[in-house]
Amino acid sequence: MIPVGVVVTDDAGYMVHFNPQAAAMLSLNKTAVKYIRLEEACPGIYRDGKLRKEAVFRTGEGRSTYKVTAAAGGSYKAVFIEDISRQTYLAEENDLLKTVLDAIHEGVQISDEKGVTVLYNKACERFEGMKKEDVIGKKIIDVYDVTEETSVHRSVYRTGKGIVERQHRYHTCDGHQVEVVASTLPYFAGKEVAYVYSINRDVTKMKEFLSKTIELQRRLSTGDKGKAGGNSAYYTFDDIIGTSKAIKDVVASARKIALNNSSVLIYGETGTGKELFAQSIHNASLNARGPFIAINCAAIPETLLESLLFGTVKGAFTGAVESQGLFEQAENGTLYLDEINSMGLHLQAKLLRVIQEKSMRRIGDSVQRNVNCRIISSTNKEPQSAVNDQQIRKDLYYRLAAVTLFIPPLTERIEDVQALVDYFIKKYNKQFGTGVTGISPQLQEAFDKYSWPGNVRELEHVIESAFNMVEEEKTLQMEHLAVNLRKRFTGQLNHIQQIENSPGLLNEILQDVEKRTIIRSLQKNKGNISQTAKELGIFRQALQYRMKRYNINLNGLEETEI
Repeated sequence: MIPVGVVVTDDAGYMVHFNPQAAAMLSLNKTAVKYIRLEEACPGIYRDGKLRKEAVFRTGEGRSTYKVTAAAGGSYKAVFIEDISRQTYLAEENDLLKTVLDAIHEGVQISDEKGVTVLYNKACERFEGMKKEDVIGKKIIDVYDVTEETSVHRSVYRTGKGIVERQHRYHTCDGHQVEVVASTLPYFAGKEVAYVYSINRDVTKMKEFLSKTIELQRRLSTGDKGKAGGNSAYYTFDDIIGTSKAIKDVVASARKIALNNSSVLIYGETGTGKELFAQSIHNASLNARGPFIAINCAAIPETLLESLLFGTVKGAFTGAVESQGLFEQAENGTLYLDEINSMGLHLQAKLLRVIQEKSMRRIGDSVQRNVNCRIISSTNKEPQSAVNDQQIRKDLYYRLAAVTLFIPPLTERIEDVQALVDYFIKKYNKQFGTGVTGISPQLQEAFDKYSWPGNVRELEHVIESAFNMVEEEKTLQMEHLAVNLRKRFTGQLNHIQQIENSPGLLNEILQDVEKRTIIRSLQKNKGNISQTAKELGIFRQALQYRMKRYNINLNGLEETEI
């Protein structure tokens, strides 16, 4: 018996013959065949009056799916019908399972008998910093800094024994360190291991969350409210160092903002001092005597972040206890939401509702509670770009950004470097018990011409590092810097001097600038190629091509001279 239905039509499209399989598939009555056109029995087989070479259609309410193929001929045409219901069902089921796996918070990865990744969900993308297309279809030993012997997936495949709830620390091929708690298990086809799958949880995020929770509980239990105004905001505008017009203008604007109760969105690169401004605004506001509660939205999983923000009632979920949320703890004070663009859109919708209605409910509670606190939020990404990339809801953006405060990067206020250096020297003289009075002219020149991708935070790190090498000296010298820092500053200084003193060809100068920009961005992103490519606005493959072209090695990145 032929498993494929066969139908023969005349040149007018009427069926003149069909086999039993076709009759069963199309529910055809043999006596009425000459009065039925193929188009009626197989919807979609004709287009613009012409018989298509191939089409797919479903019968009735979509219970069965058929693939129809027409053979070329003269007056009579043969049409072959194949039941693909099972293949279609399996494909739809496969898409559904992938969608579900992408929606969960745990990372899921599956590799086959050759150690090639066949499934890699979005949670893995988030905490490993890679894209699916960079992992799926490639061997694990080519994507991660592991070998056949050290790979957990390959070990489980060889032994057939699973490894449950084990903590692992490893690196991706581009140098990104990942720490997870994972269960890695074999999948058997008969008696042989066919696949290995792992379910991972990001330990880094868990540690950050636990650390912040413990610190928050400590403050609440001990009554530690900081030095300024009886709250946990330590800094005021007097702590903001700088003499440049750029920083003075920002401080002046922030002082005006502080006097009102409008929501504030602070935008600035990492290390520019966004929380310093947030605390200063709070301490200069009418809410200065109230609490200042800060939380980093990127450090906490969305499900935990929701319970932290809104609080819980006992029995709301397994293990839930009666607890105040941060909105309640910030009553008559300020709630600071750092990296708001990292908050999930679902939770952003709930946040928007709280801001609009000035009230909220704890998770699992039916009681509506009033909210009376000022909201200050921050982002290290240009706000409008974050809205366009759907990282911040447009309606929430308009609520949060009643006033927007932009903190310029250090490279745009390089004249503040000297004042900041003096401030950090005083700070670390007290900490180290030294008597340093300044820095050498060579070091000052290097500082003035450096681009400072890490901003004020990077400058403080350099000064602190130098203090560790000081003995009786009164001046910080280039020699006090760690080797990698020394090469970074002297290397860039030499490059700049070469470009300034030599006309050169335009193409050579542009290539030199491009190379230094790539190295600086890689250093800023700790060697993460995907993040660097995104920051530079180019494809990952394009970045890798340029790294190869300029001989940029990730292993020697810290020592690379720029």
